[in-house]
Amino acid sequence: MILRNKKRNFKTKSRICYTPQSQAKGLMFSKKLEQNKSILIKFSKEKNIPIHMFFVFFPIDAVWINKDYKIVHIERNIKPFRPLINPNKPSIAVLETQKNATKNLKIGDKLTNNL
Repeated sequence: MILRNKKRNFKTKSRICYTPQSQAKGLMFSKKLEQNKSILIKFSKEKNIPIHMFFVFFPIDAVWINKDYKIVHIERNIKPFRPLINPNKPSIAVLETQKNATKNLKIGDKLTNNL
């Protein structure tokens, strides 16, 4: 899946994590993300989605997205092994991408899947 926001010059190719196993694993024990690559941890309904950085060996940016694909929270440059990031906002997905990849995005921006 390719997510983008043309207005903010953001584009990333995402691997989607639907299964409980892939959602729990996230980026743990992964190699550093390549440029314009990410994972999208997606759930079937909106809920509070906390993340952690245990066994993630590189910093990332994380973007929480609601059911309308609007950004409800952004954490930038999350350091490895940080125990808990919990924005406490209803979200349907978390986009995890390279650090600084989200520097142009803002809360309220909408991500689309159209090219």
